[in-house]
Parts: sequence; structure tokens; C-alpha cells
Amino acid sequence: MTQLAPIRAERRSCPKCRDCGAPIRLFGIESHPTINRADLLTYVCSHCDAVQTEIVVPAKLKPMGSLIANKAFDDETTRVLGSAFDGAWEQLEATDILPTDKGQVASMRELLAKFIITTVEQGERDPNRLIEKALLRLRIILRRDVGVGASA
Repeated sequence: MTQLAPIRAERRSCPKCRDCGAPIRLFGIESHPTINRADLLTYVCSHCDAVQTEIVVPAKLKPMGSLIANKAFDDETTRVLGSAFDGAWEQLEATDILPTDKGQVASMRELLAKFIITTVEQGERDPNRLIEKALLRLRIILRRDVGVGASA
């Protein structure tokens, strides 16, 4: 799977290097070593090789009911939501990370759906990007739950 941009509720602009002002690229994401449930994002400038870091604390997840209450999606958006969810779930089934407990599987499916719905509400409509973003967020959550500090 490909690496994605940092998780934020708002759309982020491309960060600039503090040294030379050139756009910098995301190099890696890892759990912050001292701040619980926060990520440490590392950026590298391709112009001057400067390295910068940023701490990101994800926004709280909304309950599923609040995501879909009083909302209606048009046919095309509903198709995109379903397609992205099915594609993301197929990719998860091809891995060994699915729990054996049915309750945990149901929770994982709901979490995946929440990530996709939230991303669609932020304006994303490309099914491949929806899948990538949802799977990245899920990997970050799973990594935290098992306490593994691996980079994404």
C-alpha cells in the first residue's frame, strides 16, 4: 500500500521548509514516543535536505449514528461509499490482521466505514484515495492498540 498524507480533519496545505522555503515531502509517520495516541510526522526538503517534524493528535471519532443521522447521500456518492468500503475490506481480508472475534471484526468494519464517510464529507470522491486514507487510518489505530511503534 502507498503512504498517504497526514490525517487531519481539515485539508492541509503543502508544508514549506523553514530553511529555504521550498515545499517539503512527508518522509514518515510514527507513534510519538512520549505523547499517547499522537503521531510524529517527519518531512524532508528535496531542495536543501532539511528535516522537520510535526506532532499530530487525531480528532476524536464521532459515533456512527452521528455520522449518518439526518444525512442523505446522492446515488453517485452512495455508490462511491459502497465501492470504497468493499475495496478496503477486500484488501483487509487479504492480510493477516483481521481478528478472529466476530465482535472485533464488526467494530473494525464500523471503524473503516466511519473513516470513509468522514473523508467523503471532507470532499474526497476518488475511491482509490478513499481506500488508501481509510486503510492508513486503520493501520495507525491498530498499531496504537497493540503498542507497536513501527513507521507507516
